[in-house]
Amino acid sequence: MITVYKTNYEFYGSTYVLCFSLSEDIHKRIDTWESDLDKMVLEEQITTGSFRGRFPIDDDQRSLMENMRREGIIQPYYGAISPSACNYTLQINPPICTISIEHTIVEEKISLDENTMIIFHAKASEVARNHKHGFIIKKQEYQSLQSWDLWNEDDEFTPRYVYTFSPTSVGVGIKVTETRTKEQIDISDYSVW
Repeated sequence: MITVYKTNYEFYGSTYVLCFSLSEDIHKRIDTWESDLDKMVLEEQITTGSFRGRFPIDDDQRSLMENMRREGIIQPYYGAISPSACNYTLQINPPICTISIEHTIVEEKISLDENTMIIFHAKASEVARNHKHGFIIKKQEYQSLQSWDLWNEDDEFTPRYVYTFSPTSVGVGIKVTETRTKEQIDISDYSVW
């Protein structure tokens, strides 16, 4: 289940407006898929010093990564600002939300069609209490959407828009694509990075 919360930031004073919350089951399936790919990348990096010629690591880093692996920590190197190599895309077509995860380094992708529940006018405290895994569009980012010529709030939970989240070590990049024109807006709030 994917639960989508919408708060009224003007009324409730919330700092976040849209929250895509993944159930524990979905989170575990995605995490297992990502972990399997991370193990493959880590193994090649330790063995060859890079992954397919990219993301080279020196002998000291290889030794450190090998020691961490022995302790059960799987942490391949994806560059200075990227703890993960995945982009997460969500498109809502009630009652289903399709979440696609693309591992940009290994170039593999999975898609899951999941039931969706949309909760309008959620209180910030309800979202904070229930949200454990997923993605948030905060007030500043949502205001960027509202100023976009192609944004129609009535269609925000329809197939018209695709939401893409790209986590980095300094923040989460967020892009929204309008499917009719294929135009895209980057609503990431870089001021908090």
